[in-house]
Amino acid sequence: MLAMLMMNAALAQDVDTVDFKETEKAIEEAEAPEADLSAEVGGAMTTGNTDFWTVKGTINGGYRWEANKMTLTAMGLTGRSRADGDGDGILSDPERTVDRQLNALKFDSNLRYDRFLGPKASIYAMGGAYIDTFAGIEYRLTEQAGYSRSLVDNDTTKLLVELGAAVIQESRVIPDPRPDDFVDYETIFAARALIGFSHTFNENINFSETIEAYENVLSPADLRLINRAALTMQLSDNLALKLSNDLYYDNTPVEGFRKMDQTTMLSVVASIL
Repeated sequence: MLAMLMMNAALAQDVDTVDFKETEKAIEEAEAPEADLSAEVGGAMTTGNTDFWTVKGTINGGYRWEANKMTLTAMGLTGRSRADGDGDGILSDPERTVDRQLNALKFDSNLRYDRFLGPKASIYAMGGAYIDTFAGIEYRLTEQAGYSRSLVDNDTTKLLVELGAAVIQESRVIPDPRPDDFVDYETIFAARALIGFSHTFNENINFSETIEAYENVLSPADLRLINRAALTMQLSDNLALKLSNDLYYDNTPVEGFRKMDQTTMLSVVASIL
């Protein structure tokens, strides 16, 4: 299976999910404490013949001291729209008087601790919280631990692998009507594998991608993949323009929901620290 192949290739490693840009940093023991914090926001809005808005925001922060590091990542996505209720392709005047309805709601956060074993390896523990109402996930809590190793780390290219184990508590949106066999809560024991890649083309342009897999060890068909890709163009010392795509795949989604979601966003990133 894909997850197991990734684990074997990594030879050592463990959405909800790590931001590779944070993990790729400094695997050497710091002489003095280091802190970093950045935020990004992007969105879209239209009125007139169509009427909707969507906003996505992300915060990434880290604090490094001696051979330790704490990392926090958080992402929120929400949106509202006025629906074409009769399906004729036109928003009529009565439809425009109806309040905008929620059409997107997603939240993903992780708090992570790394203890570095040397310049290229660390052990980590991480807790995460995830909400995706429109994928049938009321909430998903994840606790995990594992091993992280940098395979390539030079001025232009970085390659990271992780392998670990996770315990997931998942509460699902109850459909109406509720099927007799519907399970609204489950505890999942999973293996986790991650491959992260980053390449800097020049001082202004960087590309990064991570592929992360969770496989239910008691039900192998329950495979979840998260792919994050981003192209970042530095505008100044503190500002950057970022084109990103987040893809979530669940091989056994909540009943009545689709297997795959993806979000493409153009956003502005501000480096605060």
